Amino acid sequence: MNFPALRGWLVVCRSGKTSVQEVVFNSLPPKDSFFLEATSKITKLDIDSMVAFQLWDCPGSREIEDLGVPLSYFQSIIFVLDIQDDYYSPIAHLVHLIATVAEVNPKVHLEVFVHKAEALSDEFKVEHFRHIQSRIIDELLDHPASSIMTNLPLNFYLTSVYDHTIYEAFSRVVQRLVPQLPTLENLLNTLVANSGIAKAFLFDVTCLLYVATDASPVDNASFELCCDYVQTLTSFSNLYKYAIK
Repeated sequence: MNFPALRGWLVVCRSGKTSVQEVVFNSLPPKDSFFLEATSKITKLDIDSMVAFQLWDCPGSREIEDLGVPLSYFQSIIFVLDIQDDYYSPIAHLVHLIATVAEVNPKVHLEVFVHKAEALSDEFKVEHFRHIQSRIIDELLDHPASSIMTNLPLNFYLTSVYDHTIYEAFSRVVQRLVPQLPTLENLLNTLVANSGIAKAFLFDVTCLLYVATDASPVDNASFELCCDYVQTLTSFSNLYKYAIK
């Protein structure tokens, strides 16, 4: 099944975005992401999978004007923020970005990854996550251009490369940009209703993202189990691809 190529995603700020890109799209073991060097220049990655798109990686040290393409080119902007860091400066950066985007691309999807959640206990990471969300929303409401900024779709995710949260977050980003999503969800609902299975995902096995799922809520344990199954099957697939001729 092929889908129309997405025009592009823009990933901005520092805080582990390169490790996210390498783990999700290049199958880098999470433990090896610690040794990645910080991105110093704007790079573009072409993803050619079930859903094809371009991923633009913009370092936190570069301005959005340095891209060389208009912001109207992008369908989604992913802002990665380190939950362990002093996040007041990145939040100011994000608010400035939203103000800039709101004027030229009001239909863009804004996705905030509150990243490196593995460093905190469950209680503290949830507390920090809520505080960051509240702070960003307050800053947007206080901005002179709040009337247009608050109309932009803004979604928050708590993520880590050491568990399945990063795949869940990127899956949600993909789904919002696939025009065939309602049709795919209806097909999966029909599959569940007629097969007796508990939950259905349509996976892109290359990068462990699910393009669609049925109407029942996504259970984290079920999603993690499905990811593990897909990884296992993919790992052994080369042993059997020439078995049937």
